[in-house]
Amino acid sequence: SSNKMLSHLFLVFCLTGPTDAKITQTPNVVQKRGQSAQLTCRQTDNHNSMYWYQQQQGKGLQLIYYSVAVDNEEKGDIKEGFTVSRPKIDIFDLNISSVQTEHSAVYFCASSLDTVLQSHLLPLQKPPSFPLHSLRESSSSHLHI
Repeated sequence: SSNKMLSHLFLVFCLTGPTDAKITQTPNVVQKRGQSAQLTCRQTDNHNSMYWYQQQQGKGLQLIYYSVAVDNEEKGDIKEGFTVSRPKIDIFDLNISSVQTEHSAVYFCASSLDTVLQSHLLPLQKPPSFPLHSLRESSSSHLHI
């Protein structure tokens, strides 16, 4: 039934960019609404900086979280409903504690060297929501409710 269909979360993941992209994300996941979901991201370039962005339909990119080092987690523009983990330099996982309709969006994981992004910023400032073309590598996840 349509109600049953609406009660499930469909995560459809696809890789964007060149076929040799150095970022990979979780394969397909199906979760019930209200349950937790994890989007995993791995990169092979040993970049210090990693990012998670959300892009809802018809809107621009919003920075959810970023990390400039192992065990470092910095909040971006979206404050509620997400947590991240950076246990190793190549891993940056995004967690949604309770999946809701408003989480329907495209999620981009990206990495870059931190020279341009951090060197000129004061400690309490966050990097701007810069376009993806300024990032070395990126891939995307489609999250459909």
